[in-house]
Amino acid sequence: MDGSMHRIAASNGWEVKSPSSEYLNLAPEVREEIDEYLAEYPVKLGAIAKRLGVKVLLSTLPRGTSGQIGQENGDFVIRINRHEAKHRQRFTLAHELAHLLLHRERVEAANGWSENVLLRAPDQPMQIEYEANRLASDLVIPSAQLAEATAEYSGPMTPEVIEDLARRFGVSTAAMEIKLQMV
Repeated sequence: MDGSMHRIAASNGWEVKSPSSEYLNLAPEVREEIDEYLAEYPVKLGAIAKRLGVKVLLSTLPRGTSGQIGQENGDFVIRINRHEAKHRQRFTLAHELAHLLLHRERVEAANGWSENVLLRAPDQPMQIEYEANRLASDLVIPSAQLAEATAEYSGPMTPEVIEDLARRFGVSTAAMEIKLQMV
């Protein structure tokens, strides 16, 4: 993805949101590690995790917990709630990877966390969640790929088109609507 983008034009009066500041501020070597995976969709999030040395497990987690990140035997492990919808699992994996990329020291210091644990942390936990959500959005719906995909459609950006894009990227329609915006 081109880090100099501010807005990426799409078809029919819509724009694709540019990559977040969280993505743009990743160290160049970190972006190099993940950028090759962002060149196609649906993004292979499991391959990104493997490249980063993270083990991903589908697990039965407590109700209301979508995912957890922590260390086991010195290795990072992400657990995803097996009882949630596939598109939710994908976003959760991206979200937990974002925590690793953005907040590694905090994850290590806290000996891992799940959303419920994080929300009890005293130092601006909601800001941490917003940052992880913005980067997760960039991981599951890369802006450059979305701009190319939207250019394939003619006519207005209908709910059916949004549903099709969401299916193609492996995300919910709500996530896709957030990534797209009217101009």
